[in-house]
Amino acid sequence: MSKPRKLMLGAITFGLAMGVGVAQFGQNNSPLSQAIVAHADQSVNVKDQGMVGNGKTDNSAKLQQIIDNADENVTIHVPKGNYLFTNAELDAIVLHSHMTFDFDKDAEFTIKNGDRMAFVYPSPKGGYNGGISNITWNNASFRGDYNKSDGQSVFVQSIHHAQHVNFNNCTFDNAESPTGHYLDIDGSHDVNVKNSTFTGFNAQTDYKEAIQVDYSNHKAMSYHEPGDVYDNLPSYDVNVTKNKFVPLSNKSGSVKSFGPNPIGQHALYANGAGGIIHDIHFTNNYVQDAKPQLSADGANIHFVCVSNLYISNNTFENKGALGSGNYIRIYNISPIVKMSNIQITNNKFVNLDPNNRYVYFDNSKGAGITGVKVTGNKITSSKSKIPFVLSAGMTSSDMTVSANTNNKNVTVKPSDMKNTSKLQKLTGKYKANKATNTKESYTSGYNGQYAKLTTQAAQKYSLYSHIRGHAGWYIYSQRDGWSNAKKSGIVYVDMRATADSGKWYRIRFSSSPNAREYWVRSGALKFDSIEYAPYVRSLIPIKKYTMYTKVFNDPQLAKLAGTTADLGSKPVSVTQRATRVSVSNGQTSTYYLVNDKYWTRSSAFY
Repeated sequence: MSKPRKLMLGAITFGLAMGVGVAQFGQNNSPLSQAIVAHADQSVNVKDQGMVGNGKTDNSAKLQQIIDNADENVTIHVPKGNYLFTNAELDAIVLHSHMTFDFDKDAEFTIKNGDRMAFVYPSPKGGYNGGISNITWNNASFRGDYNKSDGQSVFVQSIHHAQHVNFNNCTFDNAESPTGHYLDIDGSHDVNVKNSTFTGFNAQTDYKEAIQVDYSNHKAMSYHEPGDVYDNLPSYDVNVTKNKFVPLSNKSGSVKSFGPNPIGQHALYANGAGGIIHDIHFTNNYVQDAKPQLSADGANIHFVCVSNLYISNNTFENKGALGSGNYIRIYNISPIVKMSNIQITNNKFVNLDPNNRYVYFDNSKGAGITGVKVTGNKITSSKSKIPFVLSAGMTSSDMTVSANTNNKNVTVKPSDMKNTSKLQKLTGKYKANKATNTKESYTSGYNGQYAKLTTQAAQKYSLYSHIRGHAGWYIYSQRDGWSNAKKSGIVYVDMRATADSGKWYRIRFSSSPNAREYWVRSGALKFDSIEYAPYVRSLIPIKKYTMYTKVFNDPQLAKLAGTTADLGSKPVSVTQRATRVSVSNGQTSTYYLVNDKYWTRSSAFY
């Protein structure tokens, strides 16, 4: 603690401790020495100090008082009870060094009604020693709730420049921030999470992880403690082992709230001037029904600019969730940072069925990813043609891929371990044009949607690198553009734009998200025919189907909105029906509007 009282007490304790040695050896354990030994460690019972475990009384201020008044080397004992936290008086609990929290069975910290509470590891100085150290949570339970009116209730650990932090046999239940994490590890090291359970994720931002491994940076923090110093140092030596990351389930067993994405990070700060994240061990964990990440770059485990990453002996399984775009994505975005020693070994991938690939390494913009090892993994899947390992911007010498097997216990085909096909080189030389648009607006959508080129599209319209009037735009030549169109006329659409220069769509001639993208005027495309009609019903979902913000292939472009597994097994309200006729094959499909929010296939319901 930084208080003068604490410093003085520490000095006295040290002096007395020196005296203990004399007493022990010179006076054969005198009464004085015994008293000093008893004072060396402090144990505090929170109920004795005024906390109330009735589930109704706010304990935030009281716990902070207990922490402030406690000496270092304190054990805070939490007996059986439901200890409520709100943000009525405090929005954060600030910790200090050398603290152990011991929870009895059926003891839990709870939060509800959309309240948020952060446990803060302050860092008044920069550097790896700038924060606090030696914090242990044993058998702790942090429980939240979610309801439509209040939203998600949140507990978060904001760990900044801390070291020697341990979570043992803890439970983090339905309390992850929709825009954040359970554990924010920022510029910290020697953080260990073992035998703990993380449940539920009601995300607003899909890519958020239960455990975020990040840098000491203001943007990375879940909570901004006044006086904290940020220096862009990376976290390292993080060990996550023998934990469970699971969904919240309905009584029927269907998914009520997806399991959280277990671990990862998404940013590089200060171009890696303080180093990059390293020595991360994710081992012997179980991950079930992590929320699908369906974008081309989406992944349930995602790391950028990392070295010495070990993902080993885990089981990744889907029971009620759809597959993601990728399951693991490791990429380098820096032309100066070199990544090395990435090991993905002896894991089980059960019914994941990703849309793109299981494991993706992307060095297309980076300075290198070397020492990659993907070995001994086992895939159980009903789909046999999903690539297991793909890479971009790497050579065969960069990686070892071997001894991976499928559900038939045979070696994964070599064709499943190949480099992503590179874009064909442009034949022409293009000069970028200046910006002339004063207004531009963009809307993105799911990249699996498609449209059909009109009969005279290639004759009437040009293909652009960006919408006309945007900075740097140019027109592709016939050879680099229209000559690559398919005879079917089908193109894949993932974005639309409105600008001074007109209405536009971004298209690809291939379903691959890695295919070259073109911009074309809206008049070049014909979308599915969609007719709407009232249709009022109360129906029960029985099958997993993707849900969208609009009908699939709507010209306004639909976004992904989870799956019908999110709805559970209770009846839902259907108020509208849409009949869609595909421009690809002329087939008709029917969609229902669910709870006035999401569209999905009618065959999902009973």
